[in-house]
Amino acid sequence: MLYQVADYARGQLDSSLAWLKTLPVKCDQFTVTGKDGSTRTAQVIETSLPKAGDSRQGLRLTLQGPVGGKPATLTLDLAAVRLGTNAIAVTNGGLGGTEADSTQQAVTLGTQRLKDVLADKTPGQHDPALKDRAWR
Repeated sequence: MLYQVADYARGQLDSSLAWLKTLPVKCDQFTVTGKDGSTRTAQVIETSLPKAGDSRQGLRLTLQGPVGGKPATLTLDLAAVRLGTNAIAVTNGGLGGTEADSTQQAVTLGTQRLKDVLADKTPGQHDPALKDRAWR
């Protein structure tokens, strides 16, 4: 799982979230051709995210095709959450699939952590039960 935080211009964030929202329609399914000529089928679907931040967008990318001559499926969940002019992005997945619950939990905790940092609080300060699980 990859968790990132960044500060952007508000318009840029809104544009990026709007663009992400179009991907399940514009790129719902397509074929990728590797350097060796092998093909992989990609599918992009929208996923639901917990109500966190000011706006959010979730996607799941599934890529099926050969890896080392054997069939494989790569599944990646992407979650982007805007909080004012700040954003978190969570990427979760791999060849073994992904757990949507893990992505959703990372969105919830990550958004709260960003709120805490922006309020000059120590992450986890809002909930004593989470202090031992503070993100390091």
